[in-house]
Amino acid sequence: MMSEEDTYLRAKLTDINGAIERLTQMLNRMIEVISGITEVQENTSELTLAVNANTEKLNEIISIVKSLESGAPTAITSGGASLADRGVVSNLQSVLDTLETQVREGVIASDLAQKINEAAGMLEGKGATSAIIVKMQRWTRILRTYGRVDTISPADLSKLRTDIKEWGRDLSKMR
Repeated sequence: MMSEEDTYLRAKLTDINGAIERLTQMLNRMIEVISGITEVQENTSELTLAVNANTEKLNEIISIVKSLESGAPTAITSGGASLADRGVVSNLQSVLDTLETQVREGVIASDLAQKINEAAGMLEGKGATSAIIVKMQRWTRILRTYGRVDTISPADLSKLRTDIKEWGRDLSKMR
């Protein structure tokens, strides 16, 4: 027969065993959370590297376009485009292609707003039509409504892609 002490001791050991099991479950959940946080940090680091690489590409293109500004004509006429005009339009098209690449690669909204604004300024300086400039400035305002590190919503992303294609068609008409 079990004594009262044995029964008490057995009950305490059962309590201790239950506490160890709960601690084990809690530790397993903590490990899952830490793994999730690590994965998010790695994804954020990869995204940051991609954004930085894209920003460097854009800055390089912007500096090339700015260096071409001094030799470019002040306005593009709708009549027969000269060889110099075609070169300017090609440069404008490369700015739009770069923006499209940025959108495709998932750049952060605030960074894209800045790049579209800079591109609009360059296009304006190159004599692009005011309709394109107004649309680009509109997108700059829309993208600035997002938070600093927000990605662009799928609906806005689709509309932006459509507008960039339209801007490209408008520029190709200028050739």
